[in-house]
Amino acid sequence: MMSEADAVSFLAVSREVFAPLYPYYAARFLADWGHDQGRCLDIGCGGGDLGLAVLGQSACRGVLVDRAPVMVRAAREHAALVGLADRVTVLAGDVHALPLGDGCIDLVVSRGSLMFWEDLPRAFAELYRVLAPGGLAVCGGGLGPPEIREGICREMALRDARWRNGVPAPRPGTDPDRHAVALRAAGIPDWDITREDTGHWIALRKPA
Repeated sequence: MMSEADAVSFLAVSREVFAPLYPYYAARFLADWGHDQGRCLDIGCGGGDLGLAVLGQSACRGVLVDRAPVMVRAAREHAALVGLADRVTVLAGDVHALPLGDGCIDLVVSRGSLMFWEDLPRAFAELYRVLAPGGLAVCGGGLGPPEIREGICREMALRDARWRNGVPAPRPGTDPDRHAVALRAAGIPDWDITREDTGHWIALRKPA
């Protein structure tokens, strides 16, 4: 379980270094979805940055889910700080058994948590289960366009020796090919994988 010290360090990096990513990806996912109202779920939300960015650019209501109690608390505090507490519910939960009913979510987003999912077919099946007809789920990771990525790399190189030669190598077993195998094993009928310079994104769609 994440310690308080680890949480403080994680949140500092998220909000001081990676902050430009969240509005960028929020706008991109909303454009891909094609709507600005509905219910958005941020899985592995950390401090809630991505999910709250989606709410800030739309009329959506949100659900933020993380399995670490310290992050649930941080996300709740963040929602209050940015004036979105009345549009968001923050829950403790795990992607392998989401505390949500079938077909209740219109847009699922998740950045940076996919590498921690222990049973990928089960996790992907859960995403698909909670999606409403016509819904979109987008999960993965990346550092955005060059102008954002270069700034992140410069700052992270000052904070973490692993970044001094560029973006660290991805964790073993987090490659797109493995994720494609897991998506097929989960029986997901409609998905695609978009590769970027520093990561990839998986999109699942449920027919309307």
